[in-house]
This record gives sequence, C-alpha cells and structure tokens, in this order.
Amino acid sequence: MDIANMTIMLLIGVLGGFISGLIGIGGAIIIYPAILILPPLIGIPAYSAYIASGLTSSQVFFSTLSGSLNARKQPAFSPKLVIYMGGGMLIGSMLGAILASLFNATFVNTVYVIIAILALILMFIKVKPTTQETKSKPLLFIIVGFGIGVISGIVGAGGAFIIIPVLLALFKLPMNTVVNNSIAIAFISSVGAFFIKLMQGYIPVESAIFLIIE
Repeated sequence: MDIANMTIMLLIGVLGGFISGLIGIGGAIIIYPAILILPPLIGIPAYSAYIASGLTSSQVFFSTLSGSLNARKQPAFSPKLVIYMGGGMLIGSMLGAILASLFNATFVNTVYVIIAILALILMFIKVKPTTQETKSKPLLFIIVGFGIGVISGIVGAGGAFIIIPVLLALFKLPMNTVVNNSIAIAFISSVGAFFIKLMQGYIPVESAIFLIIE
C-alpha cells in the first residue's frame, strides 16, 4: 500500500468522523461516496462499490463501538429500544451484506442514493415528540429495524443517518432519546455487515486500518 493510498484513507476517515460528530448522522453517508470519488482524483485506482461498502462497514463498526459504550452511561439510554431495533437491524444487515454480492455496482450505488435522499426528506419533517413507551411497539421497532438493516447492509452502513430521522419522524421519540440510542443501534447493525463483508474479502485490511484511525 503506497503513501498516497494511506493518506487518502486517513483523510477520508478524519473527514467522516468530523462530520458525523458535528451533525450526528453517522459517517457512512460521507465515507461511502468519498471512497468511490476521491482516490481517482489523485491518481489512485478506483475502489469498487463492493470494496467501498466493505471499508465503510469497518469504519462504522469501530467508530460506533466507542460511541455506544459512552451512550450506555447517558440517562436517556434505552436498552429495550436498542435491543428491539438493533436486533432487527443486525439480522437485516447480515442479509443485506450477503445480498450485496448478488447485485452490480450500479444497484449498490442506487441504494445508497435512495436512502440518503430518504434520510434528508425525513429530517425536514416536523413532528411533535411523544412519550410513548418503547415496550408498546416492540414488533414495529424490530420490523422497521430489519428493513433499515437490509438496505444499510448493502452499502456497509451502520444506518445512523437513516435511524435518526426514522426515530424522530416515524416513532416521534424525543431528540435526546434518539441521539443517545441511535449510535448503539448503529453499532449492533454494523456488526453483521462488517463480519459478513470481512468473510467475503471486501475489506482490504491495510486500507481499513488507515480509514479507522481518526
């Protein structure tokens, strides 16, 4: 692995980490397209959509790991919400990661664009938060989590950038609850996609190491 490749991976990781920390939507929405677009601009051979999704899953896995440990200490942390939605997303992300190899790069990129646009639309929907208990709708959390997990697993994302607007707009949960639990949910989701893509050989270890360093 040459210096240019190491440098661009490091910069992408730092950029993704900075933006995700700044606006709280997860780094995958920045990292996935950056891996596809930036390397060719400086003469580095382009990464395929499959490798880009694998590298994204590795960055999401390690970045959300530390964040989820901190989230557990917060008063608004909800183990039930994390288990219900995270469990659904874990199964879905594993399925999505497996299915991704059956599709061409155009399809994978299209899935990314669709969920990015959907997340953007949901962020602009204004709803009044409720105090409904998570225990009143566990099945819905699992089903929605599974669906998000499938599409997130295809592109290697933990899904934080879609989890947040979904919890706000669809489930009408308070912002503090959403923020404190979304990263833990994204971590659980990323576990499935990360290990499936690692076994599939879509995560070049050297590139992943420099991407993870933030």
